[in-house]
Amino acid sequence: MKMLSAAVIASTAVLGACAPEPITRVETTVTTSAVDTEALGAATGLPADAVVGVTRTGSQYTVFYRGDAVTAEQVAAAPATICANTASTVFTADPVDTTTPQYASGGVQRMTVTCS
Repeated sequence: MKMLSAAVIASTAVLGACAPEPITRVETTVTTSAVDTEALGAATGLPADAVVGVTRTGSQYTVFYRGDAVTAEQVAAAPATICANTASTVFTADPVDTTTPQYASGGVQRMTVTCS
């Protein structure tokens, strides 16, 4: 049986002490508040009765809206309206067609807008 040198044992102990502790818990706070549908309509540029909800994470906005209550022109103009409200410009805008069979949302569409 080979013996480990004292230097190897000491360096292993030092490196082990420098290793970060594993993350065992992540705390997340989610705040929700009721907003008037007229305000959501004005903020998104979509008809107020079409907007189901809006979420924001940093500079990314996700808008849920009823597809049967909007026109293609309104959807196309919405990202610029959303970003203009924060004095920024559109970085990306990705509407997701949720009418395909993989979604079971009953006509609710989703658009993700990232402002710069």
